[in-house]
Order: sequence, then C-alpha cells, then structure tokens
Amino acid sequence: MKTITITPRDDRYTVRATLRQAKDERVLLVLPWEVERGWAHPMDFEVQRREAQDRRLEMAWVIHDPERRPLARSVGLPVFNNEEAAQAHLTRRACFPPIKTAIQPPSPAQPWWKPSPKKPKTVAQNPPPGWLLLLEGIVLLVVIAVVAAALALSVPSAQITLYPMSANYTQIVPISVDPELEQVDLQRGVIPSERVGEEFEGFAEVVTSGQGYVFSGRAEGRILLTNLLGQEYQVPVGTVVRTSAGSYPVRYQTTASVTLPPFGQAEAPVSALVEGPRGNVDAYQINFVEGVVGVAVRVTNPQPISGADTQTVRTVSQADRDRVRDLATQQIMAQAYDSLHSLSVQELGRFLPRQSLTVQATPRAAYSHIVGEQTDVLGLSLRLLITGEAVTTRDAEAIAYRQLVEQLPTGYTLREARFEYGEAAEEDVGPGRFTFYVTAYGYAIARIDTQQVQDLILGKPVEAAEAALQTALPLAYPPEISVTPGWFPYVPFLPIRTQVEVVPDPMAP
Repeated sequence: MKTITITPRDDRYTVRATLRQAKDERVLLVLPWEVERGWAHPMDFEVQRREAQDRRLEMAWVIHDPERRPLARSVGLPVFNNEEAAQAHLTRRACFPPIKTAIQPPSPAQPWWKPSPKKPKTVAQNPPPGWLLLLEGIVLLVVIAVVAAALALSVPSAQITLYPMSANYTQIVPISVDPELEQVDLQRGVIPSERVGEEFEGFAEVVTSGQGYVFSGRAEGRILLTNLLGQEYQVPVGTVVRTSAGSYPVRYQTTASVTLPPFGQAEAPVSALVEGPRGNVDAYQINFVEGVVGVAVRVTNPQPISGADTQTVRTVSQADRDRVRDLATQQIMAQAYDSLHSLSVQELGRFLPRQSLTVQATPRAAYSHIVGEQTDVLGLSLRLLITGEAVTTRDAEAIAYRQLVEQLPTGYTLREARFEYGEAAEEDVGPGRFTFYVTAYGYAIARIDTQQVQDLILGKPVEAAEAALQTALPLAYPPEISVTPGWFPYVPFLPIRTQVEVVPDPMAP
C-alpha cells in the first residue's frame, strides 16, 4: 500500500503525476488541514479517480477538512476522516474481492416413490385480434424510440482538451534571518536560523615587500709604511692602522709582515676590520698606527682602500603580515563555506548564506618569519574557528512562495515555482540580523472553470462548440474536441459523458 501526502505545493496535476509513478495496486491519499489552496472543486478529485480507474488502482482518501469530503464523495471516491479507517477499507478490498455468482447445480432427479407429474392438456389457442397486434406494434415502436433516445444520450462521449494561456514572472524576495526566532513569521518575512561551526586550517604565502640592506665583503688595499729608526724594523702581520679623521675611525690590519729598511719605506697589504662600505676610504686617510709599532713607524695610503659593497634585500614588514593573514583568512572562509554549506544541504536540507560566516576565534597563527627578517616569501599557517547561520530552505521558500502567489496575474493559477538563492544584502534592509535574497520564478496558467466549459458546449455541434470555447476562454491554442463514436455530430448532452482536461501550453518554457 502506497501512501501519498498532499503538500501545499501540490495540485491535481502533480498528484496525478505521482499516481502514474505508483507501482502498488492500493493507494492511500491524505489531504491535511495545512493545504489551503486548491482542492475546492470536484474536478480536482475526478482527475485522480480517472487516473486510478485507468491504472486499475484501489484508491481511498483521508480528508481532514469536513467541507471537502462531499466534493470527493460526489465523484464516487471512498473518503474517510482518518488513516486507520481508510487502510482497513483497502485491506478488506484486497482480502475479499467481489464474489462471482456460482453456477446453480442441476435439480435432483424425481424420487421413485413419487408419482410422475401429469402432462398438462394442450389447449387450443385462437389467434389474437388485429387491433391487439396493432397496439403491440405501436408499443414496440415506442420502446424502440425510447431505447434509441437513451442510447443517443448515454452512449456518445467526448474528450475536450484545452490549452490555457500561460505567463512567466519573477519576484525577488528579501528573506530576513533572526537566530532568536522559533518559527517562521510569514507576515514580516523573517525565518529562524541555527548556528553551525567548526575549526578549519589553511596555509598562505606572500612575496615580502619590505627592504633591508646587507654588507658584502671587506675593503682591501695597500698602505705605505715609513721607518723612523736608523735600523731595520719588522712590522708584524696583524698590525692595526686606522684613520683619524671623522667622528668614528675605520680600522684595518695588515695581512702580511713587512721589513722596513733604516729610514726607508715599504708597502703592506691591509684589510678592513668591519664589513661593508664603511671600510672604503679615499687616499691619504689612513695616518695612525696603533700599539708600540706606532712609535717607530708612520703610515699613509697613497691609493684608496675599496672593495666592500651594500646590497638591498627583501625583508618582512608589518604590511606583509597583514596581507598574508587576510589571504589565509579568505582561503579558510571559502573552505569553511564549502564544507558547512555542503553538510547543511546534504543532511538537513538547509542553506548557509556566505555573508553569515564569522571568525569566532584564532586557535593558532604561526608565521614563518618575524618582522624585519630577511626573506623573499612570508608564510602563515592559520587555524580559525568559523561559525555561520544556517537556515532551512523550506522556510525561505515558504515566504518566497507566498509573495509569488500575491503577485500572481489576475485570472491565473500558479502552476510551477522554482527558487534561486542569492547573496546577503550589504545593508540592513530587514527586521532580522541579516537579510539575503531569493529569486522566485513562477509559471502560471489562465484559470478555466470546467463547469463553464460544459455549459458552453453541451448538446452543440462540434464546430460550434469549438468556436464557443475559442471565443469565451483565454486559450493559447484552439481547443481539441474528440467525440466517440466518430459519426456522432454533437457534443454529448449529459455532463457525465464529457471529460474536460486542462493542460499547460506545450510550447511554454
């Protein structure tokens, strides 16, 4: 037994489509109180009865609204006020099918002790008078005429197919979210939400933008030493000489020992004691010898001392740390949205607005370098606790559907509706904590009263009936009237022999 519960979005055609997919021989249809629109005309139930009859289904209805039960009973459907009674009815139908009339056994033979019945005597019959034969002929003709008239009224049937005009329209609906709300507020367009969250981790790198300087190499050159003594003097390796001009002297040391002749001169190689361009000096800037050697020797540099250099390198700045944190946060927020949104959609049928995501805490933030450190790339390993407000898609679609119905064109019935979820509003435009938009697309067809259709065509010739329907109804295409048998030129006189089917425009998108 298959149970079909009718929802507020169902109409006679969606339920009929569900019946066509039913594989069970017994079907129980439940029409709850919550279904307010539709199901107010006998044709809504007649369509289901015909479908069940064509598919040989045993059908029973449970209708909570007592005002709608007579509508279903008027087309011959079994209707109950609870599911237990309906299920019991279908079970009895399955267990006790209609009983076929058994063939009566032949009468028993006549007992031997009973006397045989006597044959009746044959009575001579006189032929009836002529006036009686004439009366019988007249009666026979009347009976034949009555039977022919009854057949003319009851045998022919007609199938009328109507294609009403259709309209597509769109409504952008703002949906406000209030986490403290417990149920949907259809009047204000506010729905509740549930906070979901989890920790997510990511890694990002940026090219550093800070600048720093590094020294490469030591200044080198040659100095000229003069012996102040009348005897040879050996200047040992490592002798320190320096400049005396400026606020901070530059010191050098000899890299080889040299022997000075009496009152003579000799050159010696020197190297700066500090790295960088500060060791580069012009000629004749070195003029002082440190230590005891300075008593016997004078020094100068006829040539400049050079060779040291300064290089510009990338370093970490505070702006680089801010940039890499923003980049890592964006990557983690995108990862969190995909994960939380997918989980909400798959398990709970919910929608997670991207703008509702919030960083609640930063459990870990590890930079690869500190500010001022020389490096070309700065990396950050970041872990964030991210939460968001998840909303139920059915709540949002209920508000969007309500506004879609309110904007329904006059004289039309909403046939189909679909919804697309957009981004949250940047400004505070609703009564809730934040607002996002749902675009509702509606497909509506012109409303056609089947009772009016029957009043227009019953008993009329087929061509006249088609013209009347084309003139009186909002149709996208000419009506189709099929009469059985084909030779019968009129639409049947009895409403029960005429079936009216309203189908959407086949060319509508």
